[in-house]
Amino acid sequence: MENSAGLTDLLIGRAELDDVVQPWGHTKLDVLPAGLVPPNPSELLGSTAMQALLELLTAQYDHVLLDAPPILPVTDAAVLATMTSGAVVVTSARSSRTPQLRAAVDRLERVGATVLGVVVSMAAFRGRQRYGGAYGSAYGTYYGGQETVDLSAATPKRGRRLRDEDSATFPVAPATPTRPQRGTTP
Repeated sequence: MENSAGLTDLLIGRAELDDVVQPWGHTKLDVLPAGLVPPNPSELLGSTAMQALLELLTAQYDHVLLDAPPILPVTDAAVLATMTSGAVVVTSARSSRTPQLRAAVDRLERVGATVLGVVVSMAAFRGRQRYGGAYGSAYGTYYGGQETVDLSAATPKRGRRLRDEDSATFPVAPATPTRPQRGTTP
């Protein structure tokens, strides 16, 4: 993707939306790159120009997803989360620690953002639960109704890495189970 012009240029009035939005491959997905990093990113992201841009994007697109930097070192994600319908926290099972995840969720809640859920990447699944294993085994309880991941019940040792058995209270919206058609990828 070309990143020489993007969101920053829109917010300071140096470009128009059609000039910086780029199609992603041969899909119906459009991407708005960040552009050059300004000296005051949080101020720009919290501006009325950003709010107006989000309203315009919401009117033009079915779904608008924002990718933000990690919430703990910088405030950009917290600022953006207050302008959206919710935030999904993405964390790594291999490098994130339970106290860090709690701190990230607390920061979002303190600014009044809605935490929609947590995605844990790089999780090691064993046996029947691994991805691509028995179709219903890993997702059976999810499709059966509302499931919660409960991190508050865990009493981790200081700095311990997240594990499959760790828990917290993040609701996961129930989904309608669908089976992929033969010859398609789920």
